[in-house]
Amino acid sequence: MRANSATFTIALCATLFSTTAFAGQIKVAGAMASSTYAPQEGATYDAAHAIDGKHGKSWVEGEDGSGLGSWIELDLGGSQDVTRIKMWAGDWYSTDYWRRANRPKEVELSFSDGTKQTWKLDDAQEVQVLDLASPKSTSSIRFKVKGIHSGSTWLDTVISEIQVFDASGDGPVVREVTASTELPADGDGNYNPSNVADGIKDSMWCEGDDGDGSGQSLDFAFGASTRISKLSLINGIGGSMPLWMKANRAVGGTLTFSDGSTESIVIKNSMMPQVIPFSAKTTTSVKLTFTEVKAGKEYNDLCISEATFGG
Repeated sequence: MRANSATFTIALCATLFSTTAFAGQIKVAGAMASSTYAPQEGATYDAAHAIDGKHGKSWVEGEDGSGLGSWIELDLGGSQDVTRIKMWAGDWYSTDYWRRANRPKEVELSFSDGTKQTWKLDDAQEVQVLDLASPKSTSSIRFKVKGIHSGSTWLDTVISEIQVFDASGDGPVVREVTASTELPADGDGNYNPSNVADGIKDSMWCEGDDGDGSGQSLDFAFGASTRISKLSLINGIGGSMPLWMKANRAVGGTLTFSDGSTESIVIKNSMMPQVIPFSAKTTTSVKLTFTEVKAGKEYNDLCISEATFGG
């Protein structure tokens, strides 16, 4: 699904949704940085882009040189017990952009109590995960670049997204997401089913069948009996309205639970986040089969950006 427009972004995510119960993502209050790359042709590179839930825009430092010593700091809005941090290091706009820009090789984390920790990052376009040995009480985290993986073209260091978690476990934990079909990866990224559970609006699963997506499905395994009663969904390509219009969207579906029972649901043809309630069910898994699809203007592929369950 290559796009003709430079605004089309698909993010890569090589891992399945976490098998550890770190479900409590902390809502970051704000972000600031040591420097920011100057706007170019209407595009901005502010620190806020690292916490916007999208890969289409990133924080890019604006200092002379490679970015060593530059930093971005997240305001957690008060003291939080941090247990896990995820980082999308580099420019995830596309596979090509990721290779061309610098990305952090090592960052120094500074917490509000003055303590510090070093985090080494792999040179791979994969979500980098840091699990703290014990919960850290802090109201802010500063990420200082101490080492660089060099890009092939641009000298600037980029971070596309950072997520911070506590151990609150605020919803059912999905152990694995699989799909009936999957669109092959291309220069824009991949379309893995795990993308529906990464908390990123402009990464997505897209089915790879020859048809319009009717009859295709996503399977969510909880690993243990879990009570669920609602589905939170971002339908279609969630990055922007022009992109949302291009691909197919779901407008009807069936939930199939581990005991074989089913329930039909109606899905809004909207790019806005939606919550779909259904009869409460205790189950170890649920299959979401898409029974009715609305055609997009350019791609005959059904895409879902986010799909998570609540109790």
